[in-house]
Amino acid sequence: MLTLYKRFPPFSRYYTIISGPKILSLKYSLLFSLLLIASFLKAQPHLNAYDDGVYRDYIKSVKMHVNGLFLTFPIAKLGQENSLLLSFDELDGKGTRYYYTVIHCDRDWKPTQELSPFDYLGGYREGEIRDYELSSGTYQDYLQYKLTIPNDEVKWTISGNYLLVIYEPGEEDDPIITRRFLITDEKVSYRTQETRPAMVSKQNTHQEIDFGVEISGLKTTNPRAEISCSVMQNGRWDNILENLEPRLITGTFLSYDYQDKIVFEAGKEFRNLDISSMIYRSENVLDISEDKEGYSTILFPDEPRAMKAYLWRKDLDGMFVPYNRDYSKRSIPIDSLASTINLVNRYNYREQNLSTDYSEVLFTLNLPEDFGSNIYIVGGFTDWKLLPENRMVFDQRVGAYVARLLLKQGYYNYEYAIQDRNGNPDFSEIEGNWYATENQYTVLTYFRPRGGQYDQLVGAHTFGSND
Repeated sequence: MLTLYKRFPPFSRYYTIISGPKILSLKYSLLFSLLLIASFLKAQPHLNAYDDGVYRDYIKSVKMHVNGLFLTFPIAKLGQENSLLLSFDELDGKGTRYYYTVIHCDRDWKPTQELSPFDYLGGYREGEIRDYELSSGTYQDYLQYKLTIPNDEVKWTISGNYLLVIYEPGEEDDPIITRRFLITDEKVSYRTQETRPAMVSKQNTHQEIDFGVEISGLKTTNPRAEISCSVMQNGRWDNILENLEPRLITGTFLSYDYQDKIVFEAGKEFRNLDISSMIYRSENVLDISEDKEGYSTILFPDEPRAMKAYLWRKDLDGMFVPYNRDYSKRSIPIDSLASTINLVNRYNYREQNLSTDYSEVLFTLNLPEDFGSNIYIVGGFTDWKLLPENRMVFDQRVGAYVARLLLKQGYYNYEYAIQDRNGNPDFSEIEGNWYATENQYTVLTYFRPRGGQYDQLVGAHTFGSND
């Protein structure tokens, strides 16, 4: 039987160290049709927000990407089978049956009211996740669930924004996980460029994106009304710039070369956290301990970077990759980022991943108690959200802010953030910004012709700021 996920004891040595987770057979076509209709007629889940979310504290390490490409955003082309992979761990010991459905959304991430599931799904309206396995040789027992979509059960017939919803049987109104993904029907091409902003006040702290879209593959009579673009940074949805109109139209080329409009805070290179090994300490790990309850990891204290000079280092642009450097007990030289890619490709991913354990990780940020704002640990592994469980607290004994997170072995990017006036993470106060920082940007192009019922996604292009 699975054990409940551990509540590790306090880090008793910390203060000393710091100080000194189808089979379906139908014999008759009539029965098939009746089941299909019944499936479509079921009500869609009622969600408060059509956003990425994890709604149970025993669900961990949720990741969705292009199947086989771990460091990618969930963007796939229309018609590709098994093109996206979702994986997650269940740590509560239940071994739950999970079902899933997908919902078509408009460019503003609201359900497309003009469409019913009949209009965008070519199979059933829901399916069951049947690919799950128990962890092996780990202190923290868990069931890992995997889902590849589209598949024989659930597939889509049109492009656009989609929301994947995971839920228990009969509990569609109470989702376990929600995930945004994008299906493109490529009909446009791009020219993209990242530049320093024209405004002097932002030249050292921001990045401006200029781009053009060639739309000769579209039949449009009014591009300004029928075409809309969005730009996002590092796969984040909280600071996406949406509903952008072209500044200039020349024939079939749309120019989005603005001054001080498509501008993002540059940030700084992400902090790297390598806890892939519970035997060898990486450069940012101060101490690793093991007892009958499992692993505990203490990181070297971090310092604020807002007032420090920019330092380039390779990162994953905020992403994370769970993996186990200790798999098969081989002694592997510590080379954090390179090993992340090499190990995932070299080892049997299924076996290696099921042997990947969890560790409770202690973060420390050296800031005075009177800092005045709540501080959170944020990255792709938190869906870029300010999660309550990731909020730091001030510890008088060490005179710094601390937080303890239960994380799966692997390689993580993270930063420290406070809450801005819109409730989103603000990294500038602690991390700072520098125009030369490497970031990934994605341009999305939506097309709804006059009289159209939905927003088609006719293009998605990702590029690096230094490409």
